[in-house]
Amino acid sequence: MNTEHHLMIEQKGGLGIISLNRVTHLNALSLEMIEGICSQLELWRNDAAIQAVLIKSNSPKAFCAGGDIRYLYDSYKNGTTDHQGYFSAEYKMLTTLREYEKAVLVLLDGYVLGGGFGLAQACHIIVSSEKSRFAMPETAIGFFPDVGATHFLSRLDDIGVYMAITGEQISSSDALYLDLIDYHVPSEQLQALQEALVDAPQLTKQHIEHIVSRFITRPAESELKQLTEGIRKHFGFQYLDEIESSLETEQEQQLQPWTSKMLNILQQRSFVAKQTSLKLQHLGRGLSLQQCMQLERDLQDIWFEHGDFIEGVRALIVDKDKQPQWQKANSELEQILEKLS
Repeated sequence: MNTEHHLMIEQKGGLGIISLNRVTHLNALSLEMIEGICSQLELWRNDAAIQAVLIKSNSPKAFCAGGDIRYLYDSYKNGTTDHQGYFSAEYKMLTTLREYEKAVLVLLDGYVLGGGFGLAQACHIIVSSEKSRFAMPETAIGFFPDVGATHFLSRLDDIGVYMAITGEQISSSDALYLDLIDYHVPSEQLQALQEALVDAPQLTKQHIEHIVSRFITRPAESELKQLTEGIRKHFGFQYLDEIESSLETEQEQQLQPWTSKMLNILQQRSFVAKQTSLKLQHLGRGLSLQQCMQLERDLQDIWFEHGDFIEGVRALIVDKDKQPQWQKANSELEQILEKLS
């Protein structure tokens, strides 16, 4: 067993296992972890003893809480371009995972947020327990959902818009309903599932799915399913002010607690982050995964200068005053967005 860079690397049977092991930070992905995953996948690529790869977490609370936003903040504040290097490495990892010749299975059991959500989506077989909570919460720190969310959320139409701009969490039942995970396996069965995979003589994608299917159970009813009509009604507009005024003028009494909660969340978010997230969701519907990833990368490189990320991280994580001073608007950013689209 090899433990370094907050990763635990093991080989059991035909399975190569990568466990995220930065437990004190809920497995927020450090640059070392990202590079470690990449180099491990390269080592296993031509290793005949490794038939498939399993990615999981050693934290009881989280699969992965996202990217290392404090590192990104510090690198920018110190005047380096390390934040750009971080995104390059992260996107290389996501592409390596997606294109990997051997089956890559991920087990989710706890928070799956931001960069962790993107990591899970890049795997070939996604298994989650009832303990998982999923979200792309970037607008809360003045950023936009990245790591491929321009593609994977935009496929959900209005629900993708709702998730992208509010950053609201959804359950594993919701994720299964939305096809963001493949299988639901109870938390207490995950260890037995892993052991069955270790004992399996063959680990092709088909064999793995056959083994997983022995452990699946029906999850609780999706709460999001009940909200779908309300989401379509309010989040289907093209412009942010239309969405917000629609929420504000909801007449149906049973929907009002939800619409006022959503409006309150949106009013606390960065305007440029909300606007950009909305635009990316609409654009993403007509783009391939590669085009979405490229669009996100182009934006990431200019966002630290023009967006609200630095202020968002300062207010929520560095100074913890929870009083971000968001920009009212940014005409330069709007022009850049027009060009990119």
